[in-house]
Amino acid sequence: MPKFILIIREDLSKYPIADEKLNAIIQAHSNWARELSKQGKFIDGNGIPPEGKLVEKVNNHVIESPLRDVKEGIGGFYILEVEDMNEALVIAKQCPTFDEGDVIEVRPLM
Repeated sequence: MPKFILIIREDLSKYPIADEKLNAIIQAHSNWARELSKQGKFIDGNGIPPEGKLVEKVNNHVIESPLRDVKEGIGGFYILEVEDMNEALVIAKQCPTFDEGDVIEVRPLM
């Protein structure tokens, strides 16, 4: 059965948020992953904090720098094993933070 990755893109300008709100988001995602796991569709997933670094080569020099796009970032990901892209899209629309403005990128894994 094919595997897909759901990449959760979120507006990073909303951070920092209150601990109560953040904990509610984390709990909602944990519950969703648990439900997908019960259905045999969840393979792996994790949240990704908004901080990080870029490593790139510019003019043959390796440069480490802060993330440049502070408006949008990857908030987390899910790896699913489902029948096809259509099923992955149906599941993506059920993401707990989809209705709050997160964009879910759905891509097949090789």
